[in-house]
Amino acid sequence: MTDWTGPAEPLDRALLSLTGESVGHPGAKGAVHVVDESTYYKEYLEPIDDPGHLDELIGWRRSLPPEDRAFLDAHCAWPLRRVADEGLTTGFLMAPAPDEFWADMLGERHTMELQHLIHAARAKQLGITVPDRPQRLLLAQDLAELLALFDRHDMVYGDISEKNVLWTLRGEPRTYFIDCDNARRVHSAHRQSAMARNDGWRDPLLGPDDLPDVDSDRFALAVFFYRVFYGVTVSVDQQDGKVLLPDDAPELPRLEALLGAGLGLIRPRPTADEWAGALRNADSDRPVPPPPKTAPPRVREGRKKTFAAVAIGVVAASALAVPLIVRGTSHAEHRAEPQPDVATTTATPAAPPAPELLTRDEALTEWAAGPVGIQINRYYSWYVWDENKADAFSLVYLRPSITNDTPASLDLSLAYDNLVLVTDTKPKPIGSDVPVYELPGMSEGNELYGLGSAYDWTFPYDGTDHKISWSAQTLAPGATFTSKRVQGGSMGYQFPPVATKADDSFSLAPAKLHVLGVGWFENEQMMGFAPVSAWKNPNTPESFLTE
Repeated sequence: MTDWTGPAEPLDRALLSLTGESVGHPGAKGAVHVVDESTYYKEYLEPIDDPGHLDELIGWRRSLPPEDRAFLDAHCAWPLRRVADEGLTTGFLMAPAPDEFWADMLGERHTMELQHLIHAARAKQLGITVPDRPQRLLLAQDLAELLALFDRHDMVYGDISEKNVLWTLRGEPRTYFIDCDNARRVHSAHRQSAMARNDGWRDPLLGPDDLPDVDSDRFALAVFFYRVFYGVTVSVDQQDGKVLLPDDAPELPRLEALLGAGLGLIRPRPTADEWAGALRNADSDRPVPPPPKTAPPRVREGRKKTFAAVAIGVVAASALAVPLIVRGTSHAEHRAEPQPDVATTTATPAAPPAPELLTRDEALTEWAAGPVGIQINRYYSWYVWDENKADAFSLVYLRPSITNDTPASLDLSLAYDNLVLVTDTKPKPIGSDVPVYELPGMSEGNELYGLGSAYDWTFPYDGTDHKISWSAQTLAPGATFTSKRVQGGSMGYQFPPVATKADDSFSLAPAKLHVLGVGWFENEQMMGFAPVSAWKNPNTPESFLTE
């Protein structure tokens, strides 16, 4: 094992002897390579000539008291040493995530990302045991304590998201930050740090060009608690000044107060240290007993109505600066996975009426009218087999246009999971990272399935390897993303051939692959759909590759 941290000056890139092994998929800024069992090297896609930002992060870690530095190292893949080549910064060295943050997912080793905790249905497909509510409290407490350390030492992480936060239940429940080169000092203006993105976690008080700050980290902490503790699979919706909790949520007044203030539009928001203290004492956070009968009774509607509002703080209803915390999940867009409760339980509400189930044609028509418009401008499908036709599989490459007619921004970075091929026979994906969904709301005999995409493919054609990849990020309300080129604007799907139940299904590869269309599937609902019959341009490699 080599100690690569060394002195403050950068390490010469030529001194690194890489194993040839890469970790995960290349990101927007670079790729991660293995140096040895205790060291990774993140190499930027393009060298940078201003090392100030990285040097600031590396120097900050070195300046921490030993106890805080040890806590940081146990919780973050922090930059340890800058790497340079002929005067240009090519990347940096960091420690890998500890073993407890990795798991076997359908035969492949993968980090335990926050998305695997929030989307419990997908976690179960991958064989992941999701935490119960007491464990979720400990995960939230651990993240709050990490952000409290940042607060004490004037650091902003700025990039909390489903892919950048890892978690584990092995030993004590714990969290771990990756992509830490996006962090910055409180008063630093280096533009290499993370911009305001990841809309589900984005502070609404930040402008489009604003850098994250301490208060936006506090907002993200409140979102983390909301989504992790309550098992809510959607982003926070404050359109009507309310935040919905699932019916089975325990009453924790202190934490609910912090949640409302943390998601509100008044700065400063509750500090990470306040959150950590409240989470440590969650066992004593119980509703206040009702006053004596001689006093006016405390009004709480319980389960008799759809919602039971819990007022928090001083709320000016017209301003909606601090949202109401509301129990009940009758709105279809707010869904939560049921979670084992903490010490107390509440009466079970009456089950809502079952939704009307749809036929296949009804579902496709309803989806096509959804708020996410999809158009396939260029596509290509093909069928591959070996000499014995033993390893046959089908591929579909798409270059879409996506229009966001929802009131909130759309996170297009989730397209690998959310832009799905729709089939009427359950496909078997190639690769453990590829999600397969049974689409909800279908009547018996009309089942439909959604297949997500693998991250990157290489399409060899006419003597050239064309990279099939996706790099789109945020799509504002009313905006349209249109693929301009293959690299960064295309998706690839691969799976063994499947037969179809429907006689009128459009066949992309005759008798081998039947696809009904492609849709945007998020939070257990289809928000838009483009049938294959509406896809444009011929099904040829030349058309697909045209810029």
